[in-house]
Amino acid sequence: MKKFLKYILTGIINTLTTYLTSIILLEIFNFYLITSNLIGFLFGISVSFCLNRNFVFKSKDKKIRKQILKFICAFLISYLINLIFLIVFTYIFSVSYYISQILSMATYSLSFYYLSNRYIFAK
Repeated sequence: MKKFLKYILTGIINTLTTYLTSIILLEIFNFYLITSNLIGFLFGISVSFCLNRNFVFKSKDKKIRKQILKFICAFLISYLINLIFLIVFTYIFSVSYYISQILSMATYSLSFYYLSNRYIFAK
């Protein structure tokens, strides 16, 4: 349970990084919705890898390149899930981008925790 709580804290930091980056790119720099979302996730994923590896899962594995590759694969799977939900909420159900982003990020977070715990940092 302690690991999951650390994951949630890390997720909050990652979520804020991702959300703020994507909103700034969308609103201030007028990036396209999907582009701003992707760049936001790339910023967030960098923060997430460092925090998850060192703080949440306390990985001592010397094969960091292998973990990074697994992390990227898990990210892509979780991001695809996020993107599907973001598009559905925003364009099909006409939910505001701000709410859609939060809802779709929840699906990302749950799928990514599962993959991190079972695949990337499994002992």
